[in-house]
Amino acid sequence: MTSAIEIKDSILNADRPTICFINKNAISAGSLLALACSKIAMAPGSVIGGAQPVTPSVKGMKTASEKTVSIGKSVWSATAAANGRNVKIAEAFVDVDTVLTKARDGIDKPKGKLLTLSTPEALRLKIADYEAKTVKEVLNKYGVKSYNLVTFKNRFQDDLVSFFANPMVAGLLIALGMFGLFYEIKVPGWGIPGSLGVLFLSVYFISRIMLGESSWGPPALFAFGLLLLALEIFVIPGFGVAGVFGILSLFISILWSYGFKNLDEGLWVLALSSAGTVGGIAVLIRYLPGIMKKGRGVFLNDTVETTDSEYELSLKDFVGRSGVARTDLRPSGIIDIEGHRIDAISAGEYIEARARVKVLSIHGPK
Repeated sequence: MTSAIEIKDSILNADRPTICFINKNAISAGSLLALACSKIAMAPGSVIGGAQPVTPSVKGMKTASEKTVSIGKSVWSATAAANGRNVKIAEAFVDVDTVLTKARDGIDKPKGKLLTLSTPEALRLKIADYEAKTVKEVLNKYGVKSYNLVTFKNRFQDDLVSFFANPMVAGLLIALGMFGLFYEIKVPGWGIPGSLGVLFLSVYFISRIMLGESSWGPPALFAFGLLLLALEIFVIPGFGVAGVFGILSLFISILWSYGFKNLDEGLWVLALSSAGTVGGIAVLIRYLPGIMKKGRGVFLNDTVETTDSEYELSLKDFVGRSGVARTDLRPSGIIDIEGHRIDAISAGEYIEARARVKVLSIHGPK
């Protein structure tokens, strides 16, 4: 709706007459753009209306909030009034609670139903001005003799950006991006998952910028949030201010990428991406040791294989034993006990690599 309002304003502010030719549908935001024009011509079999604002939800599209519907109702009615058209009809395009009667408004519409008009109905109710079959017929009707006819078609990149703008796809891109970056934190070195993670996040933010709903501010804030989290993980012991502000920066950057004008969709994408990220990380932690040969060197299993014999040791056998930290524990890391490399977690404090450590307890698989 934000984009529709911006286009509507451009049409109303045009320095010359504007004519809309509806062939065959002007529904949803299309009805607003039609109402903004000086004249409306409709082809036989066309319709106009059906503009109730909707928003994505877990169960599919649902009616937008009362606030959004109220804004839409006001925008549609004000646009109709600007060109001398029936305001109540325009409101009924948007709001199912608007009641129309044939005696007063020229058509019956009960509460709970959305209004959509056919060509004859639109002409009778003075929403449309003329019936025409072709653009040329419309131009002749209004005396336009000399003109340049320019046809706009969606480019491939337009369709691609629209695909990435889908809330489900946008949430998935963010989740996959964060999943890839987390993978690189847990597995030494930099590989394909991390590169793909950066790519997915870049695609998300670039698509928002190409849609015109975001600037370079949101991706910059997102990168700043990642930097804060990196500092928290690799430099600053424990979890404190940097980590909290890092997470807040990530959340705010996603909402900011929607320009704070469409918070319903932004919050939906944020919730979807957060759930996907947490779920993906949980699966990674649980199953990576079983699908990667080097997994046992990164994650802790219920049993630990020795490097020089066929038997296995239970984790409980390590309680009370001492060893050496092979990596920094922030608080998680890798320790070495009698030749066994084990993924372990400190009691909360930061422990530097090569420090002597002692196993205090075992909690489940950790």
